Amino acid sequence: MRLKLRTKTALLITSLVLALVGATGWWQYRNLSSEYVNLMREQQQALTESAAADLDYKLGVHLAALARAARDLGVHGLADPAAQQRFLADQDLHSMFDNAALATLDGAIIASGPSSARPPNVADRDYFRRVRDLGQPAISAPLLTKGGQQPAVVMAVPVKGPDGRIAGVLGAALNLQRANVLGDLSRITVGEGGYYVIVTRGPSPQVVMHPDANLLLKPAGAATVAFAGGTENDLATRAAVRSADWELRLIVPARIAYAPLEQARRNLLLQLLWLGLGCALMVWMGTTWVMRPLEALSNAIRTLRLSPESPVKLDVVANDERGDLAREFDALMGDLREQRLEMAAVTDASPVGLFRCGTDGRMTYVNDEYLAIHGLAREDAQEGWLMLVREEIRETVRQEWIRIVSAATPLAATRRLHRRDGTQVLVALRSRPVLAEGRVIGHVGTVTDITERTQADRALRTLTAIFDMTTDYIVQLDAAGRLIYMNPAARRRTGLALDAPIEQLSAADFNPPETMERFRSEIVPTAVSTGVWVGESVVWDAERRGFPVSHMVIAHRDKHGKVEYFSGLMRDISAAKTAERALRESEHRLRMVTDHLPALISYLDRDLRFGFANKAYQDWFGVHPEQLLGQSLREFYGDEAWAQMEPHMRAALAGRQVTYERRLATPGGRRDIQATLVPERNERGEVVGLYTLDSDITAHHEAEKALQESEARLRTVADALPMRVAYIDAQERYRFNNLAYERGFGLSRDQIQGHTVRELLGEPAYQTVQPHIRAALAGETVTFQSENAKSDSYYCYEAQYIPQPAVNDETIVGFHAVITDITRQKLEEKRLVNLAQIDPLTGLINRAGFEARLAEAMERARAAGALMALMYLDIDGFKKINDQFGHQTGDELLRGFAVRLSQALRSGDVRTRLGGDEFTVIVEGLPHVDAGVSAAAKLIKAMQVPFVIEERTIIVSTSIGLAFYQGGSATAGALVKQADEMLYQAKGAGRNNFQVAPLSVPGLP
Repeated sequence: MRLKLRTKTALLITSLVLALVGATGWWQYRNLSSEYVNLMREQQQALTESAAADLDYKLGVHLAALARAARDLGVHGLADPAAQQRFLADQDLHSMFDNAALATLDGAIIASGPSSARPPNVADRDYFRRVRDLGQPAISAPLLTKGGQQPAVVMAVPVKGPDGRIAGVLGAALNLQRANVLGDLSRITVGEGGYYVIVTRGPSPQVVMHPDANLLLKPAGAATVAFAGGTENDLATRAAVRSADWELRLIVPARIAYAPLEQARRNLLLQLLWLGLGCALMVWMGTTWVMRPLEALSNAIRTLRLSPESPVKLDVVANDERGDLAREFDALMGDLREQRLEMAAVTDASPVGLFRCGTDGRMTYVNDEYLAIHGLAREDAQEGWLMLVREEIRETVRQEWIRIVSAATPLAATRRLHRRDGTQVLVALRSRPVLAEGRVIGHVGTVTDITERTQADRALRTLTAIFDMTTDYIVQLDAAGRLIYMNPAARRRTGLALDAPIEQLSAADFNPPETMERFRSEIVPTAVSTGVWVGESVVWDAERRGFPVSHMVIAHRDKHGKVEYFSGLMRDISAAKTAERALRESEHRLRMVTDHLPALISYLDRDLRFGFANKAYQDWFGVHPEQLLGQSLREFYGDEAWAQMEPHMRAALAGRQVTYERRLATPGGRRDIQATLVPERNERGEVVGLYTLDSDITAHHEAEKALQESEARLRTVADALPMRVAYIDAQERYRFNNLAYERGFGLSRDQIQGHTVRELLGEPAYQTVQPHIRAALAGETVTFQSENAKSDSYYCYEAQYIPQPAVNDETIVGFHAVITDITRQKLEEKRLVNLAQIDPLTGLINRAGFEARLAEAMERARAAGALMALMYLDIDGFKKINDQFGHQTGDELLRGFAVRLSQALRSGDVRTRLGGDEFTVIVEGLPHVDAGVSAAAKLIKAMQVPFVIEERTIIVSTSIGLAFYQGGSATAGALVKQADEMLYQAKGAGRNNFQVAPLSVPGLP
C-alpha cells in the first residue's frame, strides 16, 4: 500500500515527537534504575560484609575452643587415658562441633567422639599435613568424611607435649548438612528470596555452604546461580572470610531485586503509547489541512506525465504554494522540450555512429553516421546490420547479440563487416546497458569506423621496417618542425645514439642556418602545395660539418587534407658527383629499393592504368615493368581476376585504404598475396591515383601448415616421454600436455586443456605450487620437489618450470612444466641417510641420528604442547671391565646393554648410542612426569640383572640423568646439557640410580 504525503508527514512528526519523549523517558528511567541498583548493591554489600565478619568471629571462637582442648591434652600427654576422657567429655566441643578426633603424627585416630569401631587414618588429608608440618591451626576445604561419607569442614590444631614439640593433631568437624554455625547460615533467607553461599577461594573454588544440599562440595562456577531458578543477572555481593580463606556470597534473584524497576518500565511504555496515539491524531488532522494545495497540483502533474502532449491547465497565476509550483513545473517542461530537440540535433550531426536497441536485439534509434558506416538505408536500420554478416553464421550472431544486449555488462569489441558494395569495414563497437529499476531494458552505444586507421598502422609498420634497413637518411617531423622519427642510418651519421630520445629535437638541430632558411622559404611551402619537394640541401654530420644530400620532403595529410607531418628522405651526394648525376643515382637507388623488395609495388592512376611498376612484376610474370606503363589493371590480370579485385579498387578510389587477400596465378605457379591499396590525393583532397603493395604470403600460409605438422610431431615425441610435460599460459591455463600427464591425473586431454592449475590440482595442492608459478611467470627457471607420504605409500616428484618468453623477449607468455617421478631415487637417498645414522656395533641410532631426531621430537612437543623426556645414561664401571676382560668383551657388553635397553622400553622410544658407553633415550607422548620417572626406574632395575658374556657373569649397573621438555625457547643443546648434568649427579650419588632435573618449563604438571 502506497502512503500519501500527508500520511507520511503525520507519521514522521508523530515518530519524532515519540522519539524525543521516549529518549527523555529512557534517560530518566536509566538514571533511576542505575541509582536504584547501586543503592541496593551498597546495602546488600554492607549486609554481606557484616555476615562475613560474624562468621569469621564464630569460626575464631570454634578454633579457640579447639586450641584450648589441645593445650589441656598437651599438658597431660597423649598417652594419658584420663586426659583423653576429659577431651571426649568436653561439653564446649560437643556443642560447637558434630564430632572430634585425636590423631597421632602418623595419622592414626586414637580417640574420637562419637567413637568408631575402625577409626580411619587421616595421614593423607591436606589439613592434617599442614598442621603437622607447620604447627599452625588449619581449616580444611570441604570434604567427605572417611567414616560416614558426609560433607564436612574440619578444623585442626596441633597438640604439643610438655617439651613443646608437636605430639599429635586434634581435629573437629562441622557437618555441612546439620545445624551448626555453617548449617544455620544456609537456612537464613534475606528478604523474599535472597540466600547465602560460601565457597572456597583459589583457582578451583568449591561450595562450602549452600541452601541446596546437593550442591555441597561441587565446583562453584554455576552453583551460585542454580538455586531456585536463579540466572546470571541475579544481584550478588561478596565478602572474604579471612580465617578460613573462604568467600561469603549473598545472592538475591533478579526477579525479586529488579521487580520495582520492571513495574516502572511498564508504566512508562503505556504512557508513551497513549501519547503517541494522541499526537498521531492531531498531526494527521493538521497535515490534511496544510497539504490540500499540493494534492491538487499532483493530480495535474500526473495527467501531464501520462500524456506529455495533452493540454493540462495549470493554475500559474495563483498567489500561493500551488501557483509557485505550477509556474516552476511549466518552465521545467519547456526546458525539457528544448533539450530533447537539441539532443536530437547533436546525435544526428555526430561523426560517430550512435545507436539504441532493445533486449530483442532490434535497433530503436540510429543516427545518420551509423547508417553511413554500415552502408544501410534508414528503412533497414532495425536489423540491416545482420545482412552484412555471412549467411551461414547470421542466426548465431543474432542470438549472441540478443544475449549481449540483455545483460547488465558493457560491451567493447572490434568487428569486421562486409558491406553490400563489396568493401570491408572494421568497426569499434562500444555499448552500455540501460537500467530501469535494476532491470536491463536495452543498450546504447557507438560505432566507429577504424578501417583506415588499422590499415594505416599496418602500412606504417611495413614502411618503418623498410626505413630501418635502408642506408638512406630518413626523418619525420610534425607540423611544428619537431622530430618524431629518425632511422638508424641518420642517427649514425648525425652522431645520435640509436636509443637516444628525439622528442625535444627539431630540424634546426641538424641543419645549418642557410638550409633552415630554404625550409621556410622554399621547401616547406612546395611540399605543402604539391605534396613533395625534391632537390638538394646541406645537412650537418656528427661534428656539425655540412655535407650535401639529395633531399626529398613529403607532406603527409590526414583524411581532412590537413598536413599532419613531413617525411624527409636524404642521401649523401658528397662523393664528388654533380647535381645531375646525384639526382639520377637517387632515382636509381629508389628504383633499386622497390625492385628488390619481394612484393609487387605499383602506382595506378584514376583510370587504374599503370604509372609505375617495380621489377617484381618481371620476376613474377616475365613482363618488363616498362611494358606495363599505360596498360589497365583489367587488361593485365584478365576478367576473372578483375571480378575479385574490382570492389576493393572502387573502395580505394572512394578514398579508403583497403587491404585484402586473394589468390594469384603466375607463370611460376600459384601465389597467395595480401594486397594493400593506398589512395593518393591532390592538394584538394581528391583521389588521383592508388599506390599498391602486393605481398607474397604463400610462404606464411605454408609455414602455418608446417607449424601444425611440427606440433603434431612434437606431440608424438612428448607422448612417448615417461615424464609429465605440459605448457601453461600466463593466465595459468593448460594449453598443452602429453600422454603421461593424462595418465598421471586420470583425465583426458579435453578435461585438462583450458582449465587452470587451481581447478586441476585443487586449492590445497595449488597453494604449495603457487609461489613457483609466480616465479616462473616472472622469468625465473624453477626446480622443486614435492613429496606425498601416506601410511601405505610414498611418492616424490621433481618439477621444473621453464619460462616461455614472447617473440620480442620483453614479456613471459607462459611456462613449460616438466615433472619427473623420482620416488626410487628419494627412497634410495633415505636408505643411505638411515645407514649413515646407525651405530654399526649396537644397531642403535648414532650421534648424527640422535641430533636429528631430538630436534624433530622437540619441534613436535613445542607444536602440540606435549610432554617428552630425555634420558642420558652410561654403564657404571665400564672402563674397568674393558681393561680387565678386553675390548671384545666390552663390545659384547655394549651389544647386550643395547638389547636390554630396547627390551625395557616402548617400541616407539628412540634409543641411541653417542659413543663409548654413553647412551640416550628420547621418550615422547608422556601423560605426566611420573611416567618418565617410572621408565627410568625400570631401566635401572633391568640393568641389575647379570650379563653372561663368553661364559663369564658380569654384574654392572647404570646411572641415568633425566630431563623433561614441554615447549618453550629451550634448545636441544640446553636439554642435552641438563640431562648430562643429572647423569653426573647420579654418579655422585653413588651410581645405580637416576636423578631428575627440576621442572622449569611452564605448563608442566
